[in-house]
Amino acid sequence: MMNKIALEEHFFTQEHLAYLRAHKGYPRLETSFDDAGNPVERLLRMPGSSQVLPGPLLARLTDLGAGRLAEMDRCGIEMQLLSLAGPGVEELDVSDGAVLARKTNDELARAIGANPDRFAGLATLAYADPKGAADELARCVKHLGFKGGKLNSHVVGEYLDQPKYWCLFEAAESLGVPLMLHPKDPLPGVLGTLSDYPGLTQAAWGFTIDAGSHAMRLICSGLFDVFPRLRILLGHLGEGIPFWLARIDSHFARSPGAKIRRKPSEYFRENFIVTTSGMFVDPAFMCVLQTLGADSIYFAVDYPYESMDEGTRFIESVPIGEKDRDKICRTNARRLLALKPH
Repeated sequence: MMNKIALEEHFFTQEHLAYLRAHKGYPRLETSFDDAGNPVERLLRMPGSSQVLPGPLLARLTDLGAGRLAEMDRCGIEMQLLSLAGPGVEELDVSDGAVLARKTNDELARAIGANPDRFAGLATLAYADPKGAADELARCVKHLGFKGGKLNSHVVGEYLDQPKYWCLFEAAESLGVPLMLHPKDPLPGVLGTLSDYPGLTQAAWGFTIDAGSHAMRLICSGLFDVFPRLRILLGHLGEGIPFWLARIDSHFARSPGAKIRRKPSEYFRENFIVTTSGMFVDPAFMCVLQTLGADSIYFAVDYPYESMDEGTRFIESVPIGEKDRDKICRTNARRLLALKPH
C-alpha cells in the first residue's frame, strides 16, 4: 500500500457545535428525537436547506485523536490536511465569527502539535471581514505553522471575486500558501430552482454549481492577473470544470468585454489544484488526468463525509503509471505543503 497525504479532510470542535446549537439564525443545529427516542441533529444552513448529522458522523468529525489515526493507519494515510467542516464561521456575526475562528485555529494547532507528523492545518477564516481574515491567515501561517486557509464559498450573498475581498488573496500569495475553495449551498436564487428536488441541493448537484461557478468568477474577474502566483485548491476533481475547459475557452473568446489577458483554461491549469475528494470513479478521473496532468491532481477523501477505505481502494487501483500515482498520492502534496523530507 502506497503512503498517501489527504488534502480535504474535515473536523469540528465542540465549541463550534455548541455555538451552532445555541444560534438562533442561520446556520444552526436543531435537535429532535426519532421514534426510538434517539437524538437526531439537523443542520439548517439557510431557509430551504437542511442536512441530518448522525451521531457517528459527528463523533468522527470531533475525533482528532486515536480513532481517526487508526483509520488513517489502516488506509495508509500518513497525513491529513485538516479544515473546519461546514458551516464555517463566515456566516456568523462578524465579531463572533472572528473570535470563534481564532479559538478554532488555536485548538487545531494543539491537535497538530500532538501529532505533527500526521496532521497539518488550514486556517478557519471569518472572511465577512476580509482584512481581519487576512490578518488571521498570516497569524496561522507564521505562528501556528498552518499550510493555508479555507474559504467556504460565498458570504453575505457575495462571491469573493469582488475586489473588497482581494486583500485575502493578496495575503495568501504573499505568504506562499494555497486557499481551499470549498462548496456550500448555492445562493438562494439558484437554490430555489433546485429545492423542488431536495436531493439535488447539496453534494449531488448544488455544491458543484456553487463551487464551479465561484471558481470561474475568480478567473474571469482578473484575480490571477493581479496575483499570478496564487494557488486555489478545488475538490471533487475540479467541480466539473476540466470537462468543460475547451468549450469555455471557445465561447469565452466570442464574448464581448472579456477583460482577462489569457484563456480561462490557462488560469485554471496554472492557478488551480484539484483533488480526488469524493470522486472515486475511473472515467471521471481519467478525463481530468488527460486534461490537467498528474502534477495538478492531489489525493483527498473528504473524510468523514466520504469513506477513507473507498478513497484508498480507488487510488490504489485506478489504471495509471506508478510514477503518476506517487505524485498524486503524496509527492505533489509534499511540495505544495513544503513538508520536510522523512
